[in-house]
Amino acid sequence: MVNKMQAALIRKELRGVTKSRSFFLDYMLLPLIFAVIFPVGGVLAVVLMDSSAAEFDQIMAVMMISVPEGGEDLAIIQMLINNIMPTFFLMIPPLIVTAIAAASFTGEKERRTLETLLYSPLSLREIFSAKVIGALLVGMIVTLISFVVMIAAVTVLVWVLLGELFVPGLVWLVVLFLVTPAFAFLAIIVQVRISAKAKSSEEAFQRGGILVLPLVMIIISQFSGFLLISAWMFAVLGVVLALIAWGLMRLVFRKFTYEELLKG
Repeated sequence: MVNKMQAALIRKELRGVTKSRSFFLDYMLLPLIFAVIFPVGGVLAVVLMDSSAAEFDQIMAVMMISVPEGGEDLAIIQMLINNIMPTFFLMIPPLIVTAIAAASFTGEKERRTLETLLYSPLSLREIFSAKVIGALLVGMIVTLISFVVMIAAVTVLVWVLLGELFVPGLVWLVVLFLVTPAFAFLAIIVQVRISAKAKSSEEAFQRGGILVLPLVMIIISQFSGFLLISAWMFAVLGVVLALIAWGLMRLVFRKFTYEELLKG
C-alpha cells in the first residue's frame, strides 16, 4: 500500500515530468515514432508493394510466415502488427522509464534536495518504492497512449486502403498488461539503483542504456527468421521478467543505505 507521504512524493515526480519544457521531445516523440511511423510505414509497404512479388515472398519465407490465399495484404498486415510490432513496442517503456528513473536520485542530488528528502518521515524503502511507482506510472501511461494511437492509425489506414477491418490480436493483452509492466518494473529498479550511485543524471542514463540490448537481439532474431514470438512466449517472458524484478527489488532493498546515497 502507498501511504499519503509516498503519494505526495509520487505526485511531485509526475509534476516534474509533465512540467518539463522538453516533455514532448524526451518522453513522447520516440514512442510516437515506434507507434506511428513504423507500423504505418509497414502497412503502406505491404499495400503498395505487390504481395505476390518474388522479393516479398522471399521475405515471408525467411520469417517462416505462411500467407493464406485471398486477403494476403490483410494477413500480412496482421502478422506485422501482431507478431513483429510487439517487440518494437517493448522498447518504449525502458526508454521512457530509464530517462525518468535516471534522474530519480541524481536529480535530487543536483537540485540539492536529497538531504531534505532523506530527513523526511519516509523510510528509505518507502522513498525507493515511490520513485519506482512514479516512473512506472509515466511509462505505462505513455505506452498505453502510444498503443491507442498506433491501433487507430493502422485501423483507419487499412480501412481506407483495403476497405477491411483490422482487429489487433490477443497478444497485445499479454504485452500491454503483463510483459510491458514487468519489463518496465525491472528497468526502473535497475535504473533507480544506478541513479543512487551515479554522480549525474547523464551518467545514470548512459549506464542504464544496456537494458535495451536484449530487445535489439530479439528484433534481429525475428527478422533473421530465427525467432517469431507468439502470445504464449510473451506470457512466459512476462512472468519470468516479473519474478526477476521482484527478486531484484528485494535484493536492492537489502543493500540500499543512506550512506551509499549520500556518498554517490
